[in-house]
Amino acid sequence: MSTLSRPALLTWLVAAAVAAYPTWEEWRFRLDPGPLEFFCLGDGWLDVSPLDPLRGDLDTLLMDVEAFAIPSLLIIMGAFFARQDARRAGRRTAGVLVLIAVVKPATPLYSSPEECGGTILILSGEWFATVVDSWGSTQVCLIAAAVLVLLVTWRKSASSSTGRTWRRVVAFLVDYLALIVILSLPGLSYSLGYGLLNSATVQLDVIDFDRWLVVLVVFLYFWVQHRLWGQTLGKRLAGVHIVPNRRMALRTVLSLLVFVAVVGPVVLIVDGMWALLDPEGRALHDRLLKTEVTRTVRDEVGV
Repeated sequence: MSTLSRPALLTWLVAAAVAAYPTWEEWRFRLDPGPLEFFCLGDGWLDVSPLDPLRGDLDTLLMDVEAFAIPSLLIIMGAFFARQDARRAGRRTAGVLVLIAVVKPATPLYSSPEECGGTILILSGEWFATVVDSWGSTQVCLIAAAVLVLLVTWRKSASSSTGRTWRRVVAFLVDYLALIVILSLPGLSYSLGYGLLNSATVQLDVIDFDRWLVVLVVFLYFWVQHRLWGQTLGKRLAGVHIVPNRRMALRTVLSLLVFVAVVGPVVLIVDGMWALLDPEGRALHDRLLKTEVTRTVRDEVGV
């Protein structure tokens, strides 16, 4: 494992400092939010979109990302993994920083400027204009940090990649949408407009049977499929599976920590960052349990 040169290390640290500025702004606002603004709720607030659950969960996660200085921590982790493969760590770190910068303005529930106009419909022309207008210092800082990371790693050699990391992202999104459909079936019909995480977050000292039932459905969805086939629907479509096919119950329980209030989103973010930068593309819970998500044989032989 090589070490970073002093100029390279300094550039990574400067990038981390630049990415920390939005966190400082967020906490300055939280500590002194200023006067409250009052608004009315028109009929438009009842409008729903199929993208609402995903938007709600992303909004919650990205607020935690900003509040807990996750971009800066990602850069520090990237500098650590850059000792093994600087270019890959740099590209992935920069890519996530740009993704956060672009996605974050798209997740809030925007209201129409008209009196009691309700919410702005997602993907409408007015929505796109509002998202673009909401770009500010957060986007500038994150993109600037991404540029610094790319500059310090761009000329470095890169090892080959199996592409498992992005396949896991695709698998996760497919499984997420599958769970939304399952929990919306007659007989369950949970209100998931604010997202799966928001609907199923549990307090360990409070028994809420509806929320625990959602967690149970999620547990059974992953555990049964992993135990029988080593794949969920999403992993099957993405061409990956888990090896070895054991300890699935414990692995699933560790994954369900994301539903614990306060710590859950942080667990999800840290686990995801580790999988993104890990040389073998393994999440932190896979490291702990000595399991691995690998590509299926038909993908490896090019079938």
